[in-house]
Amino acid sequence: MRRLYSQSTQNSYLAGVNMHVKPADAVEISEARYLEVIANPPPGKMRSHDADGLPILIDPPQALIAELAELAHSRQVEALNRACESAITGGFLSNALGAPHYYSSQLEDQLNLTGVILSEVDSLYACRDAQGLKDFRQHTAQQMRQVGDDFTALKLQLLQKANRLKQQLDLALAAGDLATLESVTWETEL
Repeated sequence: MRRLYSQSTQNSYLAGVNMHVKPADAVEISEARYLEVIANPPPGKMRSHDADGLPILIDPPQALIAELAELAHSRQVEALNRACESAITGGFLSNALGAPHYYSSQLEDQLNLTGVILSEVDSLYACRDAQGLKDFRQHTAQQMRQVGDDFTALKLQLLQKANRLKQQLDLALAAGDLATLESVTWETEL
């Protein structure tokens, strides 16, 4: 199917499909150009037009690059914050009972865990065993402290990971490196 492009509307049109709205300046473009310039432009490029009105990719002006870098940085920092929070509140394993048990770590769970630890008494506390069965299991005060220490170690590890990734974003922002800003994600570092 033939594809047309209009410089005035900066839209593409399929011949025979949207011909009733086709602008007068619409020119035929190849599928390859459509895919490269309109459908899948690489990060850090912007669309412009050549002398024939065909869409092309160019490097954006330096001021626009800085603005795009700021936006990408903000978006990526927010995404890292959400991913870190999700990992922290996603639960954790502790061997405090002698075998791995899964403990919930939503904010309310963190508050409950802190309260039980501060009470310094033996207590029933909810966790899941290896089969996934959730039950209130007896914990000594020392075991509760171990559960808390295991969670604190995990939380610190996750916060340090987020910080390392944010430092990468800061360096990329300072360099105006849009590609790196877009590539740094929570999954980047294991």
